[in-house]
Amino acid sequence: MKTIIIPISNSFTIRNVLYTDTLRLLLAEPDIRIVFLAPRDKIDHYRSQFTHARIIFEIMPELKKLRQEQFFKVLESSSIHSRTVSMIHWFDLKREGSRMGGAKRLILFLLRRCAWWAGQWRAWRTAVRILFYLVPSRIFREIFETYNPDLVFCPAMVYGEPILSREAKKYGITTVGMILSWDNLYSKTFLRAPPDRLLVHTNSIRNQAITFADYPEDRIMVTGIPQYDSHFQRTGLKSREEFIGKELGGDPSKKLLLYVMSGKAGLSIEFDILDIIYKAIQNKEIEEDIDVLIRPYPRYDFPQKKLDTFKKEYGFLAKQSMIHVGTGADNWEFNEDSLALLENSLMHANVVVTMFSTFFIEAAVYDKPLIAIAFDGYKIYDYYNSARRFFDWDHLAEIKPLGGICFAMNKEGLIKAINEYIKNPALLQDGRRRIVEQQSGFTDGKAGERVANVLLDLISKSTT
Repeated sequence: MKTIIIPISNSFTIRNVLYTDTLRLLLAEPDIRIVFLAPRDKIDHYRSQFTHARIIFEIMPELKKLRQEQFFKVLESSSIHSRTVSMIHWFDLKREGSRMGGAKRLILFLLRRCAWWAGQWRAWRTAVRILFYLVPSRIFREIFETYNPDLVFCPAMVYGEPILSREAKKYGITTVGMILSWDNLYSKTFLRAPPDRLLVHTNSIRNQAITFADYPEDRIMVTGIPQYDSHFQRTGLKSREEFIGKELGGDPSKKLLLYVMSGKAGLSIEFDILDIIYKAIQNKEIEEDIDVLIRPYPRYDFPQKKLDTFKKEYGFLAKQSMIHVGTGADNWEFNEDSLALLENSLMHANVVVTMFSTFFIEAAVYDKPLIAIAFDGYKIYDYYNSARRFFDWDHLAEIKPLGGICFAMNKEGLIKAINEYIKNPALLQDGRRRIVEQQSGFTDGKAGERVANVLLDLISKSTT
C-alpha cells in the first residue's frame, strides 16, 4: 500500500482537491491510501463527508500559532520584491481605521521595507530558506513514523504547509507542492521550503515561480485549475426556474446581476456600491427591472443578519456562500451545496460586478459581462485605501490590458455599464476570452486529472 499525506491547511483545499477528479482518480488505484491532516475542530465533519475506506483523517498540528511560523511568514511575505507587496506595506501604514498605533505601524513598515529591498536578491531568499530549514523541529515525526508515507502533497504551500514540506524533506520523503491561487507568488510565498516538484495552474504562475521563487523550470508542471473543471464541464447545473425561482425566491424572467464581495480590504466600499445599485433600480436609472444576487466572500464572515437586511430592505437575493464548521476565524467550509450555488450563480448571471475577486476569471469562463468597481462609493479615500489601487496589484494588472472588463470609475459609470451590458452582453467578449486563455491554463476540464497523474507517477517511482 502506497501512502500520500495531504494537509487541509485551509478551507479551499476541500474545493481544490477533495471535490475534484484528483481525489477520485487517486482512490481509483487500489494500492493508494490517503492520509489527510485536518484541523482538530473540523476533523469529525470531514470524516462524515468523506468515508472511503482508504481515506484516513489525522489531526493537523496548529502550525499557524507557532512562533517560528509567524516569524517566517512575515519575513517571507515581506521579502517578495513585487509591486503588490510594496503596495500592501504602504496600505498597512496608511490604513484607515487601523487599531495599531502610529509609531508601531511605522516601525513595522520600516522593517518590512528593509526585507522587501533585500528580497530583490536571490542570495537573500536563499539565506531565508537555509535559516528556515535549520530550525529544529519534529512536529510530524509521529505521523511519518506511523504511516511511512511515500509522498507528501502540499496543495497550498502557505498556511503552515512549508513546515510540513521541510519536515518531509528531512525524512527523505518525496514532496509535491501546488500554488493555491493566482496572487500567492506575488504576495504570500517565495517557497521557503521548495518541494521536489511544483504544480501551477497557468504559464503566468510558472513564470512567477521562476522569477520570484527561484524554482527550476524543468520541475514545474502546468496543470490548469482543478476547481474550475466543473465550470468547463458544466455538470450539475439547474434550470433558471429551479435556481432563481425556487432556490433563491427571485423572478427567473428578470435579468440577474451577480454582485460578488471581494473580502475585507474593500468591504466598507462595497456596502456603498450595493446601496448605489439599489437606489439606481428604485430611481429607474437602471433601465430594466433586474434582480440582484449578493455572493458574500466565504472566508470573511458575512452575518446572516446583514444578508437579511439586503433581502428585506433592498429586495435583493442573497444566500450564504459557505457553511459554518469548527470554531474561530476559519469556521467556514465548502460543501456540495455551496459549490452548486457558485456554479449556478455564474451560469444564470447576466452581468457580474466585483472589486478584486477571482470571479473576474470564473465569470469569464461562463462568458459573463464583467464590471470592476474602481471608485469608493460615497467616499473619497487616498490611493492606498481606495478601490483604485486594486488593479495595480500584479496579478490584476495582468488581466487589465486584455480588454475584457469594464471599469466603473464613478456611480454614473457603474450604472451606464450595467445598462449597456444588459442590452448587449457581447460587449468585450473577445477580452473575456483572452482572460480565460491567460488565467485558466487549460479549458478541457481535466486539470484535476493532470494533478492526479503527476502524483501517481511520482508515487510509483518512490522507494520509501
